[in-house]
Amino acid sequence: MRSRAAVFVFHDIVPVDALDDVPPTHRPYALPREDFRAFLLAARTSARRAIVAGRVPDELGMLFYSLTFDDGRASDYTEAFPVLMELGLRATFFVVPTAVDTPGYVTWSQLREMTAAGMEIGSHSLTHPFVDQLDGPALRREFGDSKAMIEERLGAAVRAASLPRGWATPTLSSVLREIGYRVFCTSRPGWWYPGDAPLSVPRVAATLGMPIEDFAAIANGEPRALWRLQAIEAAKNTVKACVGRRGWNLLRAPLLRFRYSQEMR
Repeated sequence: MRSRAAVFVFHDIVPVDALDDVPPTHRPYALPREDFRAFLLAARTSARRAIVAGRVPDELGMLFYSLTFDDGRASDYTEAFPVLMELGLRATFFVVPTAVDTPGYVTWSQLREMTAAGMEIGSHSLTHPFVDQLDGPALRREFGDSKAMIEERLGAAVRAASLPRGWATPTLSSVLREIGYRVFCTSRPGWWYPGDAPLSVPRVAATLGMPIEDFAAIANGEPRALWRLQAIEAAKNTVKACVGRRGWNLLRAPLLRFRYSQEMR
């Protein structure tokens, strides 16, 4: 059986009674704090160990999983960081440096504390754009300037970055390699296999409603654990190819509003 490992991505952690206040387009990525803790407890009891994203290409034994967080929300520090410390787990936090120290996001002092505790801080771009609309100089600015800013503020090398907004561009890998990144995390669900391209690491989104049994199976690298998520992603990509980004965004918002209105009944 081929060795495999999972890289998870989280976005925001909220009290369960605050879920209804989260906009429908963001709600799939907002986890109740109780669910988040249950996920990490399941990961902690796995025979595998947690490593930061920057080390993924070096771990050829594949007996690991990786926990990553996108956007740099305030809950990274207030909710996720304490649980990670309690359970002895390390994780990677991809931040948008121009959003740091603004309402709803982490602060530089919090990131310095997290770095000192063994967490990895990476780039989620400079301004969180749709990167498929950017040319080479703009891509270098988004990922080069953000890397430099984080390194200057934290005094630690930035080796990893992640994709904002989910729409990639074929030219991005060469730019990232030129800038000096070792790892780039995408939004594509899938396993990481030894020898895969380190600048195109798939990730598994830990989303609202994901059964804890599914999360545990993925963390353990069970062969069929990703089939359902990959089938859903294939269907979404078919629709995206037909309607484009603008059409997808126009379609996605009302579908999510309808979904959550039905769940509230």
